[in-house]
Amino acid sequence: MYRKINTWKPILMCISMVLAIVSCTQSNGENSESNGTSMEVNKIPVDVIEAKELELNQAENLVGTILPIQEVAIVSEISQKVTKIAFNDGDYVVKGQLLYKLNDTDLRAKQKELNAELKLVELNEQRYANLIRTEAIRQQDYDQIETQLQSIRAQVEYLNFQISKTEIRAPFSGTIGISKVDLGAFVFPGLELVNLQDQGKVKINFSVPEKYILQVKKGKKISFTTQLSNQSHEAIIIASNSRLNNESRSLTVEAITDNNQNEFKGGMSAKVIFSTLNEGAKGITIPSQALIPGEQGYSVYLLKDDRAKVTSVSIKNRSEDEVTILTGINDGDKVIISNILRLADGMPVVEVVESN
Repeated sequence: MYRKINTWKPILMCISMVLAIVSCTQSNGENSESNGTSMEVNKIPVDVIEAKELELNQAENLVGTILPIQEVAIVSEISQKVTKIAFNDGDYVVKGQLLYKLNDTDLRAKQKELNAELKLVELNEQRYANLIRTEAIRQQDYDQIETQLQSIRAQVEYLNFQISKTEIRAPFSGTIGISKVDLGAFVFPGLELVNLQDQGKVKINFSVPEKYILQVKKGKKISFTTQLSNQSHEAIIIASNSRLNNESRSLTVEAITDNNQNEFKGGMSAKVIFSTLNEGAKGITIPSQALIPGEQGYSVYLLKDDRAKVTSVSIKNRSEDEVTILTGINDGDKVIISNILRLADGMPVVEVVESN
């Protein structure tokens, strides 16, 4: 006898195993897709800007004063009466031109007396010189006449000096002001008679804060405007003080510019635009919101390989809206400017792209 074998059972078992394998494969595929979708959902959306290195143009607005290139108060050096005023107020005068004539009548009368006395003493000195050679007079007598001669010569020289000061002339070419004395007035040494200014060029004096004094260089160009208009003018730095002002902690700087049109007057105020960076300096400007403050300074997040990467930076001239990056960011880098507080170094991010 033999036992009947059931051939359907092995077949059913094989079918069950195949179905199980297919089911597992489908399940693994679904899980994989689910995980991929989950990773995309976990990426933090961020806004980015592309860094562009540009020539920087950052400046400080300073207050300046316009002054003539030369200015002098014309004064009398002797005590005399004004006998002539040889200009009209506001005239342009040239160097050496007569401005005032003072009374010299008494001085010239005294000059004649002294000149006559001088001739007499000179003759006596010559006679005494001949006599001293023959020992007809004592050396003491000759010394006395020699002393007298030197004294009169000194008096004549001083008198000539006083007479020369009765003519007051312009020390340089320029615009004369309004005379402060009238014809016939008695003047004395040190009394200011009138003001003379050379306004062919003007100086602009202004003070630079201590933090910017390294940018003060002879030959550096500045721009300025006046109260008359918003037109920008250019000047060149020619000098600066050797030390800072103790109270303001600032450095006085002097620049010069042409005044061919005579539009600038001494004493006018000027708004000076002073560049606080080296000429031709370049840098990258980004929104201030991108900065991350830290104990060692500042850093930013850059977008690299779909992740946020922390990069240390050095900054300059930070304002409420933007900041200049000097080092740490290269031209073309993508700087993250949003969701900064939600990020950490290496965290996955996705750039938000605005649709048109």
